[in-house]
This record gives sequence, C-alpha cells and structure tokens, in this order.
Amino acid sequence: MTNKMFGNFIKQIRIQKNISTSEIAKNLTVSEAEYIRYENGDMSIYIDDLFVIAKILDTDVNYLLNIYEKK
Repeated sequence: MTNKMFGNFIKQIRIQKNISTSEIAKNLTVSEAEYIRYENGDMSIYIDDLFVIAKILDTDVNYLLNIYEKK
C-alpha cells in the first residue's frame, strides 16, 4: 500500500468519526498542514504518530498496520 492510499484510508476513518485534522494535529503536536501531508501521502507516518492517531480514531493500531501491510 502506498503512503497516499494509507493516508486516504486514515482520512476516511477520521471523517467517519467526525474528527477534525486540527484535533489530530494538536494531539500529535504537529501543525495541521503537516498532518494533512500524512493524509495526502506526501509524508510517511512515524510509528509513534500512528499509535496516537489510532488512539484518537478509537481504532486498533494492529488493524491499521495490517491494512498497511496489504500491498
């Protein structure tokens, strides 16, 4: 799975849960623009950040990792 596809997958979950990009960025302590770069696939997501994102989205990090591994 490409960064773009994975970022889009996370974006879909975020939208379904009605969570803003600014809320996630605040919890990651990154700018909103930087977080959007994750969702757009312009940047790889650091594993530490993935754990935080999973917690915010109330999603099992293993589920996200398994999705990422399916290429």
